[in-house]
Amino acid sequence: MTKKQDIEEQAARWAVGLMSGDNRTHADVDLAAWRDEDPRHARAYEDLQAMADDLDAVGEEALQEEFERELHEAAAERKRQRWVAGISSLAAGFVVAAVMTVSMWVSAPEPVTYQTAKGQRSTIALADGSVLQLNTDTRVTALLEDDERHVSIEKGEAFFSVKRDESRPFIVNAGETQVRVLGTKFNVRLGASSNVVSVLSGLVSVAQRSDDEDDVREIARLHAGEQAEHHTSSQEAVVEGFDQGSVMAWRNGKALYHETPLRDVVKDLNRYFDAPLEIADAHLANLPVSGTFNLTDQDVVVDALESAFSIVAVKRLDGVILLYARQEN
Repeated sequence: MTKKQDIEEQAARWAVGLMSGDNRTHADVDLAAWRDEDPRHARAYEDLQAMADDLDAVGEEALQEEFERELHEAAAERKRQRWVAGISSLAAGFVVAAVMTVSMWVSAPEPVTYQTAKGQRSTIALADGSVLQLNTDTRVTALLEDDERHVSIEKGEAFFSVKRDESRPFIVNAGETQVRVLGTKFNVRLGASSNVVSVLSGLVSVAQRSDDEDDVREIARLHAGEQAEHHTSSQEAVVEGFDQGSVMAWRNGKALYHETPLRDVVKDLNRYFDAPLEIADAHLANLPVSGTFNLTDQDVVVDALESAFSIVAVKRLDGVILLYARQEN
């Protein structure tokens, strides 16, 4: 070993010892005295520190490349073998820290968005074992964290079958409505002026929320068979029983109505089809409609309205289907 290699190896040993926080191997040598006894000592140590600083400054990918390059140089240049070995020890520590950082970043949960087009339905199995069913023209975003599970309904309607986990509450945000459960089955429909939460099983907390995430006020607590219509303008909820067959019929591709005004039927059916229905005769708006309609075929739905409720449907050139009262002869 040359004198220069010996000095470089000593400098590397000093740097490795200081970076590891353990100098017991060199307790009998004072670093300052070692640097002062020969200008080459100080220069070698300063060069080593500069290289370490460069390694620390680069990003994780550049750091890995620098480390590999130094290893190749070590194989090609025998005279620098000892020095590079010392630097490699330092770089290895940086790489381990970088890998740990990247691993933590990769493992962080990311929100996932699911959506359906008009007339479509979709079933989503979440990683926690919960299942979502999306109705027509619906978009939701799910984020499953270690301490909480979140789903945001941006538009439409969804049915939730939540796997019970008392350590991870399941929270659904639908506009200004927040639903909080541990494990249950319920339906949430996001509307223009009100949101409807219908519970099939379990206990559900319904709350009023605002832009401030900490400003959440419970407005209803629902049991199986109960439904809350949350009016966002009044910030209150109306709780009542509900017809499970009607509310949940969409899950089987059906729409079920019982003495429902035609205006509400039309509004509901228009969620499923591209060609909108429109009431042309105003006095038809309150016409009570009862029956089950197949949501997979709009022509069948229109035929059923015409035959059962004395309605005539006329399709305009722009695709809108106008509903008129049939004129009796």
